[in-house]
Amino acid sequence: MAISRKNLISRRTVVKTSAFGAVFLFLSTWNCKPSTTSVIAGRGIDCKFLDPEAQEFFSHLSEALLFQFLPEEPLEKEKVLNEVILGIDSYLYTLPIHTQDEILEAIQFLKLRVVRWYLFGSGSHWELTDRNVVIKTLNQWKMSYISLFRSIFFLLQSMITIGFFETPYSWKYVGYPGPKHALGLRHG
Repeated sequence: MAISRKNLISRRTVVKTSAFGAVFLFLSTWNCKPSTTSVIAGRGIDCKFLDPEAQEFFSHLSEALLFQFLPEEPLEKEKVLNEVILGIDSYLYTLPIHTQDEILEAIQFLKLRVVRWYLFGSGSHWELTDRNVVIKTLNQWKMSYISLFRSIFFLLQSMITIGFFETPYSWKYVGYPGPKHALGLRHG
């Protein structure tokens, strides 16, 4: 019964998390509309949920998280990243509307130049953002004492890994021959 005597979550942690969460949610919904001066041409893929800016956001986050698995050749790497984005898009498209709205608000917040500069070190374009800074920021979120940051990290990580590992196109880059081989139906 020692667990009943311990405080699992202190009141101070609840207050800090609530305060940070309230500020974060306020900033994510306040004046966070897609810019009309966007110069993103798009990746040429048919997404049902993600707009071109969100596609770029997930492309660069995916490149930072998956760089060890991605091919060296630039065109092939773009094909793999496009498949990851399509996987993320199909996953998000199947979620309930209220969850989609919350995710869109979070993406809009993370696309703001000020937020991007503060979190990832570059307020202009994702191409100018250093991969190591992105990885460092995401690792800080993963280990943060604020549960909201941990939740954002695990949401982003799970969407990217789902997008990468669900498509047969990327299996060859991790050495997975496919489910038929795993079931013993095909060898070689």
